[in-house]
Amino acid sequence: MTPEGTGLQFVSPFAFEAMQKVDVVRLASLSDPELRLLLPCLVRMALCAPADQSQSWAQDKKLILRLLSGVEAVNSIVALLSVDFHALEQDASKEQQLRHKLGGGSGESILVSQLQHGLTLEFEHSDSPRRLRLVLSELL
Repeated sequence: MTPEGTGLQFVSPFAFEAMQKVDVVRLASLSDPELRLLLPCLVRMALCAPADQSQSWAQDKKLILRLLSGVEAVNSIVALLSVDFHALEQDASKEQQLRHKLGGGSGESILVSQLQHGLTLEFEHSDSPRRLRLVLSELL
């Protein structure tokens, strides 16, 4: 626990060992702050195609899904898992080249096309892939 009870910043040894051994019973006993630190790993474990096709893993996977079902942040993580990061990286590279060629002008963009609202409103009303593109466009 961090000072002043502001929440965990690091995975506890207990939680780390539970993840390492895929001990779903121990994972289920974790507090919400401990579990929150593991959400990206747990979502990938539950939703990506497993190498282990055994019946015991299928049962463990069901328990992990049940554990995740009550956590609102899981939907955002799932949305990010659907992003094609390779294509995004290529577009960011093309964007850098275009801006270098145009002398840093922000008129044309490969990452962001036709903002219908202001940047802030566009960000708030966009899906995860579009939000990533907006942020990258601003960072570049």
